Amino acid sequence: MRKALIGAVISAALITGVSTPSFSAEKKSQQTFAVYYVDMQKIINESVKGKQAKTLIENKISQAKKKIEQMKKEIEQIKQKLQSPVISKQEKSKLEDQLQQKIRDLQRYQQDAQIEVMNLEKKYTMELIKEVVKLIQNYQKEKNIPMIVDAREAGIIAASPKYDLTETIIKLYNQQAGK
Repeated sequence: MRKALIGAVISAALITGVSTPSFSAEKKSQQTFAVYYVDMQKIINESVKGKQAKTLIENKISQAKKKIEQMKKEIEQIKQKLQSPVISKQEKSKLEDQLQQKIRDLQRYQQDAQIEVMNLEKKYTMELIKEVVKLIQNYQKEKNIPMIVDAREAGIIAASPKYDLTETIIKLYNQQAGK
């Protein structure tokens, strides 16, 4: 009797189209929930501020390369002087000391320049990421988007381009930078 009553209630529910709350809630969440994504690396590389930071870093690298070349020329000049058969032992000793000092200076400068460039890259990248994340958070709240993830960090293998906000964020970030 009890089984017949439960069966009748279930049949009535199915016939009238009534479903359990868990099924309708699941259906609703599937219809309204979407995960949007951005490519943070692309935003950093293609935004106006990202390009400016890249230019500053490239200028620093270029300056360092020029100085390194100049230092190498000085080392070569000293080596040429050391090849001369007419220099005295005292002069030769002095030039060898200078050569060793110039080589140490060059090595030290190369290390310092490399560290400086790495620190600049880190500084600019962190500033850009901080600004972009804040912009994305504001955009997410403004547009009432449930979730925005970084495509590379989230490990997205395949996604519909309609959920890609990268170009939108680049445009907004460039507008913000122009203010």
